[in-house]
Amino acid sequence: MKILFFGDYSNLHACLAKELRARGHEVSVVSDGGGYMQTERDITIRRDSGITGALKYLYNVSSLIPKLRNYDVVQLINPTFLSLRPGKIKYFFDILKKNNRSVFLTLAGDDYFFVKSCMDGETFRFSEFYIGDKMTEFEKMSHRGEKWISNELKILNEYVYDNIDGAMSVLPEYDIAARGVLGDKVAFTNIPIDLGKLRWKKPDMSGKIRIFIGMRGGMEIQKGTNILLDVALNLQREMPDKCEVEVARNLELSEYLRRMSESNIVLDQLYSYSPGTNGFQAMALGPVAATGAQPEFYEYIGEKISRPIMTLSPLEDTKHNLKELILDQDKMLRMSVEARALVERNNDVVVVAEKFEKHWNIMIK
Repeated sequence: MKILFFGDYSNLHACLAKELRARGHEVSVVSDGGGYMQTERDITIRRDSGITGALKYLYNVSSLIPKLRNYDVVQLINPTFLSLRPGKIKYFFDILKKNNRSVFLTLAGDDYFFVKSCMDGETFRFSEFYIGDKMTEFEKMSHRGEKWISNELKILNEYVYDNIDGAMSVLPEYDIAARGVLGDKVAFTNIPIDLGKLRWKKPDMSGKIRIFIGMRGGMEIQKGTNILLDVALNLQREMPDKCEVEVARNLELSEYLRRMSESNIVLDQLYSYSPGTNGFQAMALGPVAATGAQPEFYEYIGEKISRPIMTLSPLEDTKHNLKELILDQDKMLRMSVEARALVERNNDVVVVAEKFEKHWNIMIK
């Protein structure tokens, strides 16, 4: 098949593209490279700041999209796959739909239906927008959730959902939010991880236990990493001879992964039901991932026994749980081994690419 991935988050589409090329497909990736992450892509389309940047971006999009034709599959990273107003996104969506055999959607990141589910007080127990019936500091400061459920984005998201040929949800929470709308048009796939590139190595615990946390500029409050950093630094002050904290800020992906691989515990996002790409990468490399690991996550992936992720919920237990883990190196090693096996079963890009292929073949008329 001839496949176009439009947009990317944390190298998700680029990872799939590499595997699908190895399977004989012709694959192209259009993305901005994830900014400082510099993820792999074939065509770069990036919006710079300011009016000049906006005009240049619109010109580049207008020049590019009509040329993207005759693909068997166009896979969009999100309904807002362009950094444009919803009306303009709809216009370019229609061009892609007209000029190609099929259009699919990767359910990743925020969209109207996911954020609406996060804010309805029923679907999820917590999210970055609400914890129970209480608004998070992130939502109070940003009103991002309110923006996502605005009428303008509602109209765009409903239009995209109505007109795609199918969708792939990469985390259980995205699947939960979308399945009531899309039904059998959506398939749960998991996040792909290139295990050939990310080699597991036995954690070195001969010195201080290294706690690693990645801080992405502008997203610290949204992901809760500012709170997790405070917890880690407090623990470092309490146990200076036992642990040390390393903070990585806005690194290219290759350097980020190298430094992560040298740590023992990786603190990921606070408000997720499931590990994200960062968490799965940690699990593949060897550090223990402290991240989302709610019962719904294990249920969705069919794990009935293995629980190799340190959950961050409830938050008030996190410091105590981290301290216990730091003092129990046998448990850390056991969790590391089990986590790698879990990722091999569920997130190996070979496994996930097969699920994408299967869903395309089922849904394309």
